[in-house]
Amino acid sequence: MTKSRSNSTGFTEESDSRFPRARVLIVGHETSLARALLDAPSSVGQQRLVLPGDINPLQDNQIFEAIRLRRPDFVINTVVDSGVDAAEHDPTRCRQINHDVAVGLAIACREFGATLLQLSTDYIFDGQKDMAYFEDDAPNPLNLFGQTRLEAERDIASLLDQHILLRVSHLFAPGPQTFVGQLIARARVERALPMIADERGCPTSVDDIARIITAMIDQLHAGGGAYGVFHVAGQGDASWSELAEVVIAQARQFEHLAVEDILPIEGHSIAGRARRPKRLILSARKLLYTFGIKPRAWRQELASTVAAHYMQKKEQGSCESEMPVQSFGNG
Repeated sequence: MTKSRSNSTGFTEESDSRFPRARVLIVGHETSLARALLDAPSSVGQQRLVLPGDINPLQDNQIFEAIRLRRPDFVINTVVDSGVDAAEHDPTRCRQINHDVAVGLAIACREFGATLLQLSTDYIFDGQKDMAYFEDDAPNPLNLFGQTRLEAERDIASLLDQHILLRVSHLFAPGPQTFVGQLIARARVERALPMIADERGCPTSVDDIARIITAMIDQLHAGGGAYGVFHVAGQGDASWSELAEVVIAQARQFEHLAVEDILPIEGHSIAGRARRPKRLILSARKLLYTFGIKPRAWRQELASTVAAHYMQKKEQGSCESEMPVQSFGNG
């Protein structure tokens, strides 16, 4: 297993190689998923390049030119608007980030023969199904966040044959601006933490998403032709309240926390909060049958994520000095 870090200027020419490595362009230089992708081990090696921050993904001409110059084999879009509530108050920005960026990337990928890997969300469903959702179940989003991501799915599919749409659920990552980091920060000073207990999903780590994407690219670059929609969700389901209990239990191995109780509340009790589905369980069976990849159990991944959070804090000296990273949580 080898790791390949980003080249800041461009991909290395490997035309003389019998088996050149996949050229992977990551869009979203400040996201936690981009960071995880850079560290994800590849079985055959990949060249990974993060699109520079001075290129605005909202400008189609800049994206088009960036892909024309770099000619990647794969483009991974990690730019998403994670503010479900904010989307209702700023629908223009929500649509730009969740839909327009993805469509611009799809057009550029079609022009230059690249495969686009785009993150979508479980929030395209309404949560009324008693069993797990499969990829061909009928969508019915309850909020603008889910609606714009669904529209992006449909437009990408109509524009580009070589696409992978990954519907993810309750993503978590290390870092001060993520669900994990913000929860621990609150637990240091608050004795009781109200947490939503009536909404369930499949918690999934950003590191596991990066592992899965890397393995998919390895197979596609080797000649696989499986494109389309895939569900990626950690094994098992939980409410936000249950997720918080595990975070706190793991965090207590690293420091003393003031919190004594986690108070279960209902999501609709929070004023101004956008409507969410009550129960969203995603089946990852298609991913397993198609690529032979199985998502990991969320409890195992969450323990590793909390440990990684404290490792980041130790390396950077203090929580206040850490650079912010984007949270992909749908909460």
